[in-house]
Amino acid sequence: MIHDALIHWTPETVRGKRELPPTLRYVGLSRFPEDVPGQDEAWSVVIRFDQPPPEQASRTTSRGRIQFLVDEAPHERLRPGAKFELYEGPFHVANVEVLD
Repeated sequence: MIHDALIHWTPETVRGKRELPPTLRYVGLSRFPEDVPGQDEAWSVVIRFDQPPPEQASRTTSRGRIQFLVDEAPHERLRPGAKFELYEGPFHVANVEVLD
């Protein structure tokens, strides 16, 4: 299932230490608050943008459509109001808020 979401880029990403993805499709790793620290429970998520994040009106927040990459993922976690961290490898690049 695909959900509308807000992607709140971290200050490090916004200030250029890491670049906003210049693409319409971005894949990252999700880390939810209910994940157990030290266990590898990260699931890949795909975010599709109508405009690449650097071209959107805000440099700090982007709008996109999000879904898990694989069918086996815990899809119930992507519910309205859910929030999670988005990682690119070991780097925390954004906080995601599911809208619908």
